[in-house]
Amino acid sequence: MRFHFNILLLFVTALLASCVDVPQAKYRDALALPEDAHPSPMMFSQLKMALPPGSDVGYMTKSGGGVDGFFMKPANRNLLRDGISQKDIERVFEETLEGQGYDVVDTVNVIFPDEELDEFLRSEYRVGGKIIEARMDGKEKASTPILGGLGFGREGIEGELYLKIEWGVYDTLRQRVVYKTVTEGTGKVNRRDPEGMTLLVNAAFEMAAHNLGADKEFHDLLVSGTKPQSWPLPKKQDDRPMKYEAEEEVELPAKPLSSTPLPQFIDNARQTVVMIEGGVGHGSGFFISQDGHILTNAHVVGNAQRVRVVTSKRKEKLVAQVLRAQPARDVALLKLEEIPDDLKITTLPIRTEWPGVTEDVYALGTPISKKLQDTVTKGIVSAHRKKFRMHGARLDIIQADVDIHGGNSGGPLLDRNGNIVAISVAGMSFGDPNADFSTGLNYFIPIGDALEKLDIGIEDGEKSQGAFDTSAMAPAKSLNVGPPVQLAPR
Repeated sequence: MRFHFNILLLFVTALLASCVDVPQAKYRDALALPEDAHPSPMMFSQLKMALPPGSDVGYMTKSGGGVDGFFMKPANRNLLRDGISQKDIERVFEETLEGQGYDVVDTVNVIFPDEELDEFLRSEYRVGGKIIEARMDGKEKASTPILGGLGFGREGIEGELYLKIEWGVYDTLRQRVVYKTVTEGTGKVNRRDPEGMTLLVNAAFEMAAHNLGADKEFHDLLVSGTKPQSWPLPKKQDDRPMKYEAEEEVELPAKPLSSTPLPQFIDNARQTVVMIEGGVGHGSGFFISQDGHILTNAHVVGNAQRVRVVTSKRKEKLVAQVLRAQPARDVALLKLEEIPDDLKITTLPIRTEWPGVTEDVYALGTPISKKLQDTVTKGIVSAHRKKFRMHGARLDIIQADVDIHGGNSGGPLLDRNGNIVAISVAGMSFGDPNADFSTGLNYFIPIGDALEKLDIGIEDGEKSQGAFDTSAMAPAKSLNVGPPVQLAPR
C-alpha cells in the first residue's frame, strides 16, 4: 500500500510540475548611442515588491527531506522578497545600463564617503522599479538525500524565474516622475546554489533592466533629452478647484533692515515660522506677507496642492494652497486659504545681500520631531558656494555650520539682527542617514534667488518709509538646552 501511495505522490508532483508555466521573456535589441553622445547621469533608487500579501508566484520542489525525498509546495512572495538584495540589484543595474552606454552614477564601488556624495549629487534622474508580476519553477535540494533527510547538508536552489517590472524615472531637477514603462525578464539557474534565489532574481532583473535601456522613449529621454509622448505625467487631483490663481502677482512691501540684535526679540521672530505637515512627514516655512504668503522648499510640499500649516506654539492649525513651486531651485510659495481674526502674522525684513563668511546666523524650524517646533540653532557662515552641484544642477548656495536636521527644510536662516538671508535646504551626512551625527556642513538657498525663481517682487528694494520697529517685541527668554540627540536626514 505504501509503495502505491509513493507512486501516486510522485505522479501528482510531476503533474503539478508540468503545470508551472514560466513566461519566456526575450532580450530586446540594444539601441545605439552616437559617438558624441553625453547621456544624462542617472542613479538607481530601489526595487520594490508590489505583489499583494499571500500571492503565490509558482512552485518549489524539494528533495532530501520529504517522502522518499520529493515533495512540492507553492512558492509565495516571501520567498521572492528574501531573494532581493538591494546592493546586488543596484550593481546589476549599473553594469547592465553602463554596458549599453548610459551614464549611471556609481554608489556601489566607491570606497570613500566623499566619492559617494559626489556621485549622488551629479545624478539628474533616479530610476526605480517595482515587481508587479512573477512566476517561478524552483527546485530546492540538499547536498544528498540521506543527509538532507536527517537535517544535515547544504541546501541549494535552482530553477527559472520570470519578472514583470514597472519602472519609474524621477527628474531630480523638476522633482517629479517624468516617465513610466514596463519591461520583462526571465532568469535561469541551472546548478543548485545556497544563494540560488538571489541569483534567480538578479538574472531576471538583469534582462528586465537591459530591456529598459532598449526602450526608445527611455533612451531618447536620457540621451538627447527628448520628452516622452506621455510628458508630463498627470498629477493626481490636478482638476480640483483652487481658491487662488497660481499666477497671482505677489509683491512684498519693503521693510527696512533690522539693526536690533536678534536675541532681543527672538520670541516674536519665532512667530514668523510655521510647521508644514504633508502626508508622511513635516517641514518648516515662514510668513513673508500679511496676506498669508509662506515660503518653503519644493520638496517639503512635493506634489501636494494643499498642506496643513501649524503656527508657532501650535496655536493655529490652518490649510494653505501651494501657489507655485520651482523644483530645480527647491522653493515653493504657499498662501493660507483662511486667516483667523485672532492670528497676528509677523514678518521679518528680507536681506538679499549675502551674509559674510564667519558672520553669525540662526536657523529656525522644526527639526526631527513635531515636538521640537520653534527650535533655534546658531552658527556661522562657512562659505559662499557658486555653481555648486546639487542633484545634477549647479546652484548658488550659502554654506553654514548652523545645525539643521530633517524637518528644518524650508525654514528661514536669519542674520544676527533677525533679517532673512536664506532658506534651509540640505546638509551633508555620512553613514546611515537615519541614525547619524551632524557634520556641520549644511546648505541654504539665498533668499534673493528664491524670490526671483518664484516671481516675487519687493517694493522699492530693501528700503521703505519708517524704521523697523522692535519696540513691541518681547525680550528673549533663555533656552533650555538638553542633551545631544542623533540626527535625521535634512
